[in-house]
Amino acid sequence: MYEDPKEKIERIIEEGYDFKFGDYISRGFEIAKKNWGGYIGFLLLVVIITLVISLIPFIGTIANSLFISPALGVGFYIVANKLWRNENTEFGDFFKGFDHIGQLALTALVQGLIIIAAMVPFIIMIKDTGLVEWYMETLNDPIGMQGTVPPFPEKWTFWLMLPVIYFGIAYSWSYKFVVFYKMQFWDAMESSRKLITKKWFIFLGFYIVIGLIGMAGMIALCIGLLFTLPAVYCMIYAAFEDITQLNAESEGSNDLEDHLVGG
Repeated sequence: MYEDPKEKIERIIEEGYDFKFGDYISRGFEIAKKNWGGYIGFLLLVVIITLVISLIPFIGTIANSLFISPALGVGFYIVANKLWRNENTEFGDFFKGFDHIGQLALTALVQGLIIIAAMVPFIIMIKDTGLVEWYMETLNDPIGMQGTVPPFPEKWTFWLMLPVIYFGIAYSWSYKFVVFYKMQFWDAMESSRKLITKKWFIFLGFYIVIGLIGMAGMIALCIGLLFTLPAVYCMIYAAFEDITQLNAESEGSNDLEDHLVGG
């Protein structure tokens, strides 16, 4: 039976959900190892594409932030979904995020503006430290600014970043709602925010742990990142798939088809 995506998420929020911390981590590795080669190749290509585009002054930063990075980023999840469903995958599946580029760009723009607005108090307090100027120069010339040390403001000012951290985590599933539930940008953002806020601190802990797993890949001249980063994407997908009951309807449909065929 079809259930409206928004109503489905509202139901899950109202009923509550379990966060299977360890299961998502192990499941992420399980999914990633089904196609390590594809993930590694795509990750390298993503790095090259974003690096080349970032070399274009100003426009490159906007293109990466609004169009390229969101569309390429969801490619990891699209392939993870097919692998979890035991479906055949092709390398082109990694680029299917571009099928949703309009809504992804709007999502990136709006949530970016919200996060920037949340940063205003912090920016006001550090405007005389030179940190903002350093950040803007890094955006415009990422290669030339490598190795430079940013100026640090007073420690207490970092408390003003708490709203930014909140929104950053709360909106972290927005793109996935656009792709997998075909939601418009605002519905996707609100679904992500409401669902994650239900257990925000658990999500914070989850992202810290998988972030450490990803950083562990920096061993051996960062070669390990080629293995840990795809696994991290798959861990996030595993949490999303389970909590939002992404494949519940299709699994139910398959069970019904098997029953009818068997009968």
